[in-house]
Parts: sequence; structure tokens; C-alpha cells
Amino acid sequence: MTGRDDELARLRAENARLITLLEAHGIAWQTPAPILKPSATLSLTTDEKVTLFGQLFRGRTDVYPVRWESKAGKSGYSPACANEWRPGVCENPS
Repeated sequence: MTGRDDELARLRAENARLITLLEAHGIAWQTPAPILKPSATLSLTTDEKVTLFGQLFRGRTDVYPVRWESKAGKSGYSPACANEWRPGVCENPS
């Protein structure tokens, strides 16, 4: 085995370990769908383009922005997390 093969085997083992860990904690995961090549997007329907956009900009569904506004008039967005009280999930500093 070459160094590259060793690294590939190590990464596959790590991936399997992480999948097992996710499943053990009831966290949904899925293998990403293949992404269409940009040259193929010219002939896509609107629905297909929406699907492609979702694939390209997919993110965590348990973390989302929350808009805030201070009494001084400042406003902005901060990350909110559906699992904010589960240690290690949302990186909540509490």
C-alpha cells in the first residue's frame, strides 16, 4: 500500500466511525446527492434549477439565523440552534 492508499483507508475508517456515532445519537445524515455540472444547467427546468440550488447550498438544518435588535438601535443576525443545549452540537459557550 502506498501512503495515498493508507490515507484513503484511514479516512474511510474515520467516516464509518463518524456515521456510527451520528446514528447512535439519533442524528440524521445522508450521503450527498451528486451535483450537476454547470454546463448541464442551461437546459434545466425551473424545478430542476431549484433542486440544484438546494444541493449546492445545503447546510445544517438544525442551525439557523435569528434576527436581533438592541435598545440602541443596532440589529443583526446570530446563529440559533435547535440543539443548543446538547453539548458539542451548536458550540454554545454556556
